[in-house]
Amino acid sequence: MKRKSKVLPPLPERAAKMLARLKHVRGLSDDEKSVHALGLAATPEERWQLNENFIRSLGYWKPLKRKKSATC
Repeated sequence: MKRKSKVLPPLPERAAKMLARLKHVRGLSDDEKSVHALGLAATPEERWQLNENFIRSLGYWKPLKRKKSATC
């Protein structure tokens, strides 16, 4: 029997709720708390997409150029 999947609220809403929970954590700046809240609120697929976008923004992940085969 399959479980019914929940419809999650958008990531910004989930991150805002998580940030509210991290409000009283000591030792982290507000910027660090917001980064952690975003990572904790995201699903694994969303975390992967965030990671890909960050790496692409740095210029390290580019589409591969197709190799031309000698027979064509």
